[in-house]
Amino acid sequence: MQPLLNPLAATSPPRSLVRDGAFWTAVLTTANAALGAGVLAYPIAFQGAGLAGGSLLLLGFATTASVGLGAVFQCMSAARRLDPRVRDYTKMVGAAYGTTAEALVTVLIVLYVFGACWGYLVLLSDTLGPLVRKVAPAVDESLVRILLQCGSTAVCIGLCSLRSINTLKYSSALAVAAVLTTVVMLVRNYAAHPCTAGDCATAAGPTVWCPSGECSGWCTAEQLAAAPTNCPGGTRGVALWPSGAEPFLGALPLVAFALQCHIQGAAVYHEMPPRLQSSRAAFAAIAGASSCLLILLYLPTGLAGYGAFGAITQGDILTNFGVDDPLADVARGCIAVTALCAYPMQHYPARLVLHNVWIAMRARARARG
Repeated sequence: MQPLLNPLAATSPPRSLVRDGAFWTAVLTTANAALGAGVLAYPIAFQGAGLAGGSLLLLGFATTASVGLGAVFQCMSAARRLDPRVRDYTKMVGAAYGTTAEALVTVLIVLYVFGACWGYLVLLSDTLGPLVRKVAPAVDESLVRILLQCGSTAVCIGLCSLRSINTLKYSSALAVAAVLTTVVMLVRNYAAHPCTAGDCATAAGPTVWCPSGECSGWCTAEQLAAAPTNCPGGTRGVALWPSGAEPFLGALPLVAFALQCHIQGAAVYHEMPPRLQSSRAAFAAIAGASSCLLILLYLPTGLAGYGAFGAITQGDILTNFGVDDPLADVARGCIAVTALCAYPMQHYPARLVLHNVWIAMRARARARG
C-alpha cells in the first residue's frame, strides 16, 4: 500500500495561475472561509499586543496558517490516492488514522462549525440592530434582535442549500469587497483623526464602556488628574509593544481564530480541477495567496482601529463609532454582507459531516436488515 504522506511529484499546472479562473476561485473561497466577525476584533488584539507586536503576531500566524493549509491540500491529495471517495476533512483524517480518529474529528467539527454559525447570527443581529433602530426607534430592542435573527436564518438557509462549494465564488468575492470597504472606512477615519497624546477620539460614547460620556484613549497626566473617569486607559495611549503578558496572551486567540480556514480547505481541494489537484506549486500558491489576502485586510484594520482609539478601543471596533455616523453605518452593512456570505462556508463542512454519518447509518441498517 502506498504510504499516505508520500510526496507528490513536482508538477506545474498547464497554464499560468494568474490567468486561471479556478485558481482565483479557490483563493477567494478559502479566504472567505476565514473572513467574518474576527476582522472587527483585530483592533482590540493590536491593543493587547501593540502596533509592532500585533503586526508580527499576524504575520507569524498567517505564515503558519498558510503552511498548514498547504499541508491539508497535500494530505487530501495523498488520501484520495488511497481512496478516491475522500472529499472532506473527516474522511481525510479517517484515511490517515482510522475510524476512531474520524469519529472524534466529526464530533469536534460539528460542535465548532455550528457554534460558529450561531455566532454569525448573533453578529448579524448586533450589526444590523443599530440600523434598524434608526429607522424604527419605537420598536423594542429584543424584538428587533429576534426578527433580525429569524430573517438572517431564512437567508442563510437559502445560501446553505447550494450543493457545491464552488457556487459560492461570487459571494466570496462580495465578502472580500465588503471587508475591504470596512477597512477603507477605518483607514480614512484614522487618517482624519489619529490618536495622539491629549487628543484621542474624545467624543460621546456608549455608557456601557464610557460612563462619563467623554472618554479619551490617550490622556496626558494633566487630563488624568483633572478627570480620571475620562481616562479608562490611563496615559498609555497607543503603544508599539504589549504592556504585559496578560494582554499579549489575550490577543493570541483573536489573531489566530480569524485565520482558520483549514476545515473548509479539504472541500476546496475536492472541487479543484485536476490540473490544480496534481500540482504542488498550485497548493503553495493558493495557500499563500489566500493568506496574503487576509493579511492585506486584517493588518490595516488592526493598525487603523487601534491607532484611532488607543486605550478605548472596543472588542467590536464599530462600537467605537456613534450610531449617527454614516460611514460606520456603511461598515455595519458591509460586515452584515460578509457574515451572510461567510455563513455557508462555515455550514458546508458540518453538512458534509452529517451527510457522511447519515450514509454510514443507512449502510449499517441495510447490513443488519
